[in-house]
Amino acid sequence: MRKKFVVLLIVLLGAACSTPSTVAPLSVPLTYKSMLNPAELATLPPCAALSKIEVTDARSEKAIGTRFVEGKTSAGAPVTASTDVAEWVRAGVENALHHSNVAINKADAPALLVTIEQITTTENVLHRSGYEGHMTLTFELRSGGKSCWKDRVDGSAENYGYTGSVENYQETLNHALDRAVTRAFKSPDFTKSVCSCS
Repeated sequence: MRKKFVVLLIVLLGAACSTPSTVAPLSVPLTYKSMLNPAELATLPPCAALSKIEVTDARSEKAIGTRFVEGKTSAGAPVTASTDVAEWVRAGVENALHHSNVAINKADAPALLVTIEQITTTENVLHRSGYEGHMTLTFELRSGGKSCWKDRVDGSAENYGYTGSVENYQETLNHALDRAVTRAFKSPDFTKSVCSCS
């Protein structure tokens, strides 16, 4: 009896640790939560202010990534966002500005225009999954119909954990977003222009 139990246990453990042969499509709700330490945030001058923030999703490819089984030649499965991507990016931008003490809705201040150029994720499935996220955003300060500053920035992040984990996707993408946003706001040209653009 004991021998049969040991054999059954080995079979069950082997099945639990086995690699799947395929993966299914996945839809992820993008919910913003800051992944930054306070020391990573931009320190902006007291004069920094914005009249408004506009976020535009300019991606031609609306899927946000691909899941695939390591070593398999199949194309994999798409990953999509089940929530408004522009609103998710706006939440990340507003969070960074809030923690940098930037006033928003100030009438005579410049507008901040954010364009989502690209979002890509990969989930490499083996016994667990490796997650990678990358995004490209364009930031622009405009006032009176003219552009005062414009920059294109990237943010990337990696994660590891359970296969098909919504939480792992959210953490990876939130960290990539935070890195892109702080890279833009730490630019000396942004710091200068946010106070002088009029």
